[in-house]
Order: sequence, then C-alpha cells, then structure tokens
Amino acid sequence: MNKKAESTGSLSASTAVSRRAFIATGSAGLATLGLPRVFGAATQKKPDVLVIGAGLSGLNAALMLEDSGFSVTVLEGSDHIGGRVMTSKETDVPGHPELGASGVGGHYAGVRHMAERFNVSLVRERPRTDSRKGELMYHVRGSGIQVPEWQHHKLNPFATEARRNIPLHIFQFLAAGEIENPLPIGNLEAWQNGTYGDYDVSVFDFLKARGVPDTAIRLGTGTNMSYGTHARDLSLLMALQSGNLIRSLYGGSGQFERVPRAGKGGNQRIPEAMANGLSSEIIRKQHVVSIRSTDEGIEVHTKDRRVFKAKYCICTVPFSALRHVHVEPYLEGLQAEAVQTLGYTPVFQAHFVPTQKYWEMDEMPPSMWTDKSPGRFMALKNDPARPNEVTSCLAYVNGSMALYLDKLRPEDAVALILSDLADMRPTTKGALKLVKTWSWNRNPFAGGAYAYWKPGQITRFSSEMRTPWHRIHFAGEHTAVLNRGMEGAMESGERAAFEVMDRL
Repeated sequence: MNKKAESTGSLSASTAVSRRAFIATGSAGLATLGLPRVFGAATQKKPDVLVIGAGLSGLNAALMLEDSGFSVTVLEGSDHIGGRVMTSKETDVPGHPELGASGVGGHYAGVRHMAERFNVSLVRERPRTDSRKGELMYHVRGSGIQVPEWQHHKLNPFATEARRNIPLHIFQFLAAGEIENPLPIGNLEAWQNGTYGDYDVSVFDFLKARGVPDTAIRLGTGTNMSYGTHARDLSLLMALQSGNLIRSLYGGSGQFERVPRAGKGGNQRIPEAMANGLSSEIIRKQHVVSIRSTDEGIEVHTKDRRVFKAKYCICTVPFSALRHVHVEPYLEGLQAEAVQTLGYTPVFQAHFVPTQKYWEMDEMPPSMWTDKSPGRFMALKNDPARPNEVTSCLAYVNGSMALYLDKLRPEDAVALILSDLADMRPTTKGALKLVKTWSWNRNPFAGGAYAYWKPGQITRFSSEMRTPWHRIHFAGEHTAVLNRGMEGAMESGERAAFEVMDRL
C-alpha cells in the first residue's frame, strides 16, 4: 500500500463553487434548532467514515457524505458542538458574546448555505474587538490618548498615512500602502503555489529592512497580534494573503453579519443546526488518543478505551492538538513537521460586568486599545432592546501577552488585568465584576484560537499538510487554501469529503 493516498490537490475557486452547488441539491430536510442529536454509544455496524471533530469542517464533511448515501459516525472530544465556534451562555456573560469565531463574511458561501438550509437567519454582527465610532481611546506607553489626538501625538511612531490609523498589527502597514501586496487580485491560491517564497519571511525582518522604526514595529505588530505571537514569529506572506482575500472579494471593504439572538442566540446555532441535520451519530466526550490505518480500515482509540472502526477517517483536529495523538503508521517528512510546528494564535479573554459606569465618571470613551495586559478592552453593547447600554466589558488578549497570562493562574491573570486597568483608568477600580475567563490556548482540543504560519512554513509544507495519509484525510481551517476562519473550515471539510468519496 502506498504511504500516501492520491490527493485531490487544492481547490480552485470554480471547483469550490461547483461543489457547493452539489451540496445545495442534497436531500437532507430542515432540522429543528434544539440541542444537537447525540447518542450514548457507538453503533454496532461499522460506518464508512469516522469524522473526528464536531466543528464546522467535520459537520460539513459528515453532511456531504451522508447526502451522498454513505454512513458516518462523528466523534467529538468535548461536550461542545461547534469546535472553535462557541457562544458564551447568557447566564455566564450578559449579551452572550462570542468566545470564538465572530463575523460571517459576505463571501462565506458555505456557512451561509448551511444557515439557509437549516433556517438560521443572519443579522448584523455585534462587534467584539472593534468599538463604535467615538467610543475608543488608546493607552500607549502610560499615556491615555484620544483618537483625534493620535495622528499628531508624540508617541505615534508611524510614518506617512499610517499615522492616522489605529496600530492594528501588520494590516496597519498594508492599509497605509507602506507594503505593496504582490499577490494577484482574484487569485486566492497564489500564496501557496511557491511563486512568492521571497515574502515567506518574518514580518519583523521585512519591515526592518525597509527602515520601519523598532518602536513602530513593536506597536504595530507586537501588540494585540491578530495572528501569531510577535513580529518575528509570523510570515509576511500570510498577512499578504489575508489582505489579498479582502481586496479580492470586497475591494477593500465588506459587510459582516452574525446569527440572531433569538433562543440561545449566537454563531453556535449554525453548527448545532448542522448537527441536528445529521441522521448519523455524534458521540461526544470521546477524547481520541490514537488513529491507526490498516489494510482493512481505520481504528480510532479514545481515552476511555473505546475503539471505533470504519473504512476511512476524516481528522479535523487542529495540529496543535493532533501532535498529542498517536498516528500509526507514523507521519513522515514535511507532514510530520507541519503537525509538530504549525503555529496557533493564543487568545485569553476576561469578561466583566460593569458595576459602575466608569466612562461617565472620567468622561472618557468606554473602550481602550492598550499596550498592556488588558489588550483590547472593549465595552460591548449586545442587547438589541438597549442598543446604547453596555452589557459587558471584554479584555481580549492575544499574542505574547496571552501566552504570559496563560502561565499564571486565571485569578492571577485577572488580577494583573484589573491592576493595569486601574493604573490606566482609576475609575475602573472596583467598577468591574469578573464573570468569565476563557483561554483557547489552554483548551486541549484547540491549543489556540486559529492557525498561523511562521516564517518559511508556507513554502516549506503548506501543500503537504493536507495530503491524505493512508486512510486518514485531513480537514480544518488550517488546511484551507481559499479562505480563513469559519469559511476555511467549511472549505476544508468539503475537500476532504470529496477525497473520501473518490475512494469509497
């Protein structure tokens, strides 16, 4: 038996559209929007396919296989349906903000199709880490700075057009035109075709070589990182692809929507509706520890010593978690390297309920972009009945600061955030009640919020990491080519399902 099964290769845009058209003609009917269908034990009959992970990629693959007449069993390690699509409970955080995936872009054809198929309506997105106009201030190097003052402030280290904008990561430099994007508009596969390897270098080295001051690099790419942990840790090519995706689809802008607040509310309704649309089993709390391919089929062993068998397996486990799973035969070469080294962005969240209106006490905007432990400290307004009232406050921390907070006990991490807030805004002292903390980095089934590529990794192994291995096929947003986020997960599940169908 060949070590690697024949791969279908990366999806082209036209292929993705035709495949979604195939899904749209599926025979599954509408599902109710209650709790996902789950079972307490595995079926006695061996299914055609085992899908590991009940996130968007696994559920999409399972629905496609089932629509085509194949039998499926879905194994989920946690008690949660949706993977990194997770909405906080209203009983935990008022307004139940998203803990994971947030916006549903206009180009999210797969996500939108599932919402339509299962009667989940979409409404305007509630911003999570972006504030309303006039409701944000900066706090940089110990100084509180109002947005109108930032362009000419002495602490603003940027040059030319970049001085006008909030220092949000590498996209600051892209938006200001200080980095010309070489990727061809409309070609969303180009970043992985090997042509642009000269850009698969660290953001730090690229900017440094072009004379960008260290202070600007630290503030613009080392604080509140959208991807990665710091400027030396992220490939410029990944940032260029993210920019090319936006300009290719929206011409630089786009409208984002999210699912409504009715019932449970939140983006989690989409995967829950997808799960309810399956007639196949979803068996939760099955922590996979081993995946074994044989000449006869696939064997999956779980932590509680259960064994599941099928002809093939679709594994949607993030590589940050898969690196702790025994795969037999052992992964080899660049694919093994990808599993062991692909980066995942750490995100730490602390949710508070304001007990006092600190923003009225000091007459300053309620939200802050900071270079300290609170990260992006956002006052959220998530109640449609009271659109101008703050429902909760969120310290959204990622990058190297999130890694640091994860090394502390949660209560100590929160104490540091509150202490820094009190130093920056004395009116916040005693005005915030902690209601929830959440860390994607500490989640054993995630190991981070989403994948990112380190310098050199895109050209080194991006095309290898999604190649089928014996009877195992790989999916998940980390294996997507055309899209990121929720739509990347949908794209990858679609690809893996077609790969398996070609072999069944």
